[in-house]
Amino acid sequence: MKLRVLTLISLIFVIGTLFLGGCVGFSDETVVEDGETAASPPTGHPTLIAHAGGAVYGYRYTNSLEALDSAYANGFRFIELDMSLSSDDGIVLVHDWEAMVTRMTYKEGQLTKEEFLSSEAFAGVTLMDIDRLADWLTDHRDVIIITDIKDEDNVYVLGRICADYPDLRGNFIPQIYQREQYDAVRALGFERIIFTLYRTAANAEGITSFAAEKDLWAVTIPQEILSEELINAVHYVSPTTAVYCNTINDLSFYEQWSVLGLSGIYTDYFIPDKWPYALTVEEAEAGISN
Repeated sequence: MKLRVLTLISLIFVIGTLFLGGCVGFSDETVVEDGETAASPPTGHPTLIAHAGGAVYGYRYTNSLEALDSAYANGFRFIELDMSLSSDDGIVLVHDWEAMVTRMTYKEGQLTKEEFLSSEAFAGVTLMDIDRLADWLTDHRDVIIITDIKDEDNVYVLGRICADYPDLRGNFIPQIYQREQYDAVRALGFERIIFTLYRTAANAEGITSFAAEKDLWAVTIPQEILSEELINAVHYVSPTTAVYCNTINDLSFYEQWSVLGLSGIYTDYFIPDKWPYALTVEEAEAGISN
């Protein structure tokens, strides 16, 4: 508890500095030592987003280094990752501290960061924390990470990321789970924000009014509540807001809903390099081929 309080006090100070002109003012490009400009994060909206890093060796939800490398090699430039706080307040990439942490580490319960990272991992994958992810992103500046922060402290974790890695801020698109989180996340300097609905009780009217009021990059809808009416309503009030569905591994589902206005899907198994349909202009310009 004392660690969390001290960290929170430091974070509030840093966020205040960032809001007054620090993090918000950083460029999305990085100048490397030889004077050349590194690749910039992609713009636009992709058709496919890798879910939980994408499957690797046939396994889902690993959020591992190997999943990231595989997703990148297969053409993904937008990758969603699960994040959670360890027992000592570290930011680690894990889907949950229940069944999945046991699957991934052969241990039980909420671990410390060191306990998590030093575990003998399932299928020999490399477990990740935010520092390892930042190292990977430094070498892959043309990738966007979409956050799925499992703790209630969504804004707190996003603030930590922005404070510790301000030069990588443009490589993250945060997901928010309640409408009340939007202004705080924007204040951190994140310009593209996704309103994801799997943890909200908002009804269709509340969702569309929020999309009309705020500048949302996307709305992500679980397939259980997806409807043509909701897709059309979001597009009507905010034509620049994409509508995604998660998590889809059934091609016929995409075929059915894409003609009804669905912008794209989060997926475990489909990959851009072998996608049978036309990719977006942005994906094509990034050199991703069918």
